[in-house]
Amino acid sequence: MITEAEIDKGLVTLKVIWFAMLFSLVVYLLVAMQVGDTVKVSMEPKVVEILRGVFYVFSFVILFVTKFIRKMVLSAKGRSANRPAQSLSHPVLQKYITSMMISLALSESIGIFGFVLFLLGKNALDLYVLIAISAAAMFIYRPKKDELVSLAQEEQMKAAIDGTAG
Repeated sequence: MITEAEIDKGLVTLKVIWFAMLFSLVVYLLVAMQVGDTVKVSMEPKVVEILRGVFYVFSFVILFVTKFIRKMVLSAKGRSANRPAQSLSHPVLQKYITSMMISLALSESIGIFGFVLFLLGKNALDLYVLIAISAAAMFIYRPKKDELVSLAQEEQMKAAIDGTAG
């Protein structure tokens, strides 16, 4: 059973990571505004338009797939005999941290697409839209205590069922 102290400690760590990744979007925005005019790209406008379409499609796919990847990671079996002993945190917390990191990294990649498109095409709207979408996705997948508690309760129920059946 995971304790309240373990949950709180894990959430503090996750919130620091979440805030840092959210802040990185602000950094992308500030860097783009500072160096956007000085970066010269010798790419044809047609190629930039193709990349714009590809990046927007990738962004949509990432938004759609992230939810399923996250569910898959959270529903995976948490106990593996081949894993090294991790005394720092509970297996449920490890699973939640893994799902959060994947979700946040995928969400941040959308902001990176906007940054790259801005540097290539000098269209500030791409930068703003994709960073806003990225920030919204990061907000949706932020660390939540109730989510972690319900995951811990599900794991405890599974362990109780497996323990009585075996």
